[in-house]
Amino acid sequence: MANLLGFSRLMTGVSRQIGLSDSIAVRWASKKAGSNTRNKVGSTPGKSRGLKKKEGSFIHKGEVIFTQLGLRYYPGENVGLLRDKTLVALCDGKVMISHEYLDPFPDSPLYEPVKKGVLIRKKFFHVIPVPLHAKFRLVSQI
Repeated sequence: MANLLGFSRLMTGVSRQIGLSDSIAVRWASKKAGSNTRNKVGSTPGKSRGLKKKEGSFIHKGEVIFTQLGLRYYPGENVGLLRDKTLVALCDGKVMISHEYLDPFPDSPLYEPVKKGVLIRKKFFHVIPVPLHAKFRLVSQI
């Protein structure tokens, strides 16, 4: 710090000797030099959305079944919907996919067309609970 103060004193002394109109301006870079970002389109990685568990496969509680952007597939029995519209299993079981006609709530934007007679068919994901059988016996049962 002392060197910088001495340098500024030296510069003010130089400007006094040379005159105010002939002062020397000293600047440092305010931003680090960066590289050019041309041709960036297409180089970003994908989000890996889509089907994570196929129909008929066994799934545990909390596992992701389908990731989507928007509500393309709907949650059915024992399937939850996260904030980003990801479908997750609410219990252990097997995954089942079905095509069903939509029956929306009155506050849904799809309620009016369905009430007028338009049939909207969507895919629903269900988890059918499978009873887990014990694969071991207690010592007292032997």
